[in-house]
Amino acid sequence: MIRIIKKQEFCMFEDKMSTDEFSLSDEVIMETFHQFIDDYEDDEIDVYGYFDNTGDLVGLIRFSEEAGDYLFESKYNLANSFFTLIGVLFVQPNYRKKGIGKELVEFAISKATTEEIVADPFDIEASNFFNSIGFSFCNNIGDCDQWLMCK
Repeated sequence: MIRIIKKQEFCMFEDKMSTDEFSLSDEVIMETFHQFIDDYEDDEIDVYGYFDNTGDLVGLIRFSEEAGDYLFESKYNLANSFFTLIGVLFVQPNYRKKGIGKELVEFAISKATTEEIVADPFDIEASNFFNSIGFSFCNNIGDCDQWLMCK
């Protein structure tokens, strides 16, 4: 099941994850979520979670609608338009390669109100994941590595 998570659920997830071994990129991703969630004063946060059949939170995704800018203008003509940015995606290491990340991305695409979907993978593992589910590399976008997919 995928739904918006509550701040308390994230804190419990983070506590549970702190006992697991993480790669450096996993730690950076969790810190990104932590900083984002700390900005919320109320219990409802703009992060969706994947819950397994026992009710455990095992994956997270954050996506938002963004305005196009000059980085996208040259190749994809996204300047002066809007796109959905998948900013952060995380699946617990022992739940990876089970379709959860793909399901979270498909959920984000289903909720998107824009035609263009952009993901910003953190590392080569994430880049390979997005490539495996149909994202193609956008190679003329400034100095950043972006993956673009149109729904």
